Amino acid sequence: MPRVESAFPKGACPHVAVLLSHPDEVAPTLASFYALGAKRNGWLYYRSLAGRADADRAALIAAGLDVTTLEAEGRMVFSEMEPTISVEDYVLSWEAEMQAALARGFDAVWCARFPVGPKTTVVDRAVEYDRAWDAHARDRRYVSLCIYVVGELDRDRRAAELEPLHDSVLRGRS
Repeated sequence: MPRVESAFPKGACPHVAVLLSHPDEVAPTLASFYALGAKRNGWLYYRSLAGRADADRAALIAAGLDVTTLEAEGRMVFSEMEPTISVEDYVLSWEAEMQAALARGFDAVWCARFPVGPKTTVVDRAVEYDRAWDAHARDRRYVSLCIYVVGELDRDRRAAELEPLHDSVLRGRS
């Protein structure tokens, strides 16, 4: 694999949240994120809900990401998780795989998980997981994207809630 100059200082962990209005914005957002990660010598990791990896893979392909090639080259992996996973398991269960990718020469791990929302209880629970992930990944070479589908009404409140846990909170088109 050709080396691409790294855009990340050693130990950097950009942890970004994006607030979207509609579920149909998810796949294009993820495809753009992963395309940039691939250009930056990133190892790409996507965490689907249990039973959703094939559908998520297909959505990213439909959004223009060359998932088939990335997976064949060992540059992208999909995994699945149960929604009942503990916060500790959520944070630690993918660590060994990420460290192994970095040891193979990737400059950073570009990781994202399934979108959450718009139900308030689901978003509230996800914030707990994001808080733990932020504490864990802060000094690691992980570029993390947390997608929230919050609609229009909850956007400002959710942005204020997520800002302390993320390096940046982006707002999708309204």
